[in-house]
Amino acid sequence: MQIRRSWLSQFRRSESGSAMVETALTFPVLLLLLLGAVDLGDMIFKANQMTNAARAAAQYAAMNGGNYTDCTGALNPNGASCASTSGIVLAASNDAPDVANRCNTFAVKETTSCTCSGDGLACDTSTGAYTCTSGKGVVTVTIDTSGSCPGVVSVPNGFLGSYGTGFSLSGHAQQEVLQ
Repeated sequence: MQIRRSWLSQFRRSESGSAMVETALTFPVLLLLLLGAVDLGDMIFKANQMTNAARAAAQYAAMNGGNYTDCTGALNPNGASCASTSGIVLAASNDAPDVANRCNTFAVKETTSCTCSGDGLACDTSTGAYTCTSGKGVVTVTIDTSGSCPGVVSVPNGFLGSYGTGFSLSGHAQQEVLQ
């Protein structure tokens, strides 16, 4: 009986193995923090690429005074989704290859507007082109990019909840057309 008590009291006073137990308890928390930081960094990178893609598409649409009709082949004062083969989408995709290739969806929407420099009124579109009766037409192209991108860390039905399917990202850019 005395031997058993001394062994048990010695076991209670011993600190060997306590570091291993503490490590085993804190390691999952540290691992989750690390994976969360990696996922957050990847989402910030993709969001930055999405904005840069919108900027590149707006610059493409604004150059040479006529590429703003490249999206659908017509003026888009109410906005239009671009075909995947249009130069505007290709400019956006080439500027953001990670977003275009790794996201579930990637869409580019173009909107054009025009104001006459002489009177500040909206341009006439009845001829299929922007025209002004007084002054010169100032055409502005607005590009909106959007996509749904999965995280680097994939935990099906895990702690990500509704974000388990991906994060919605968007970019916006506006450029005046060079004429």
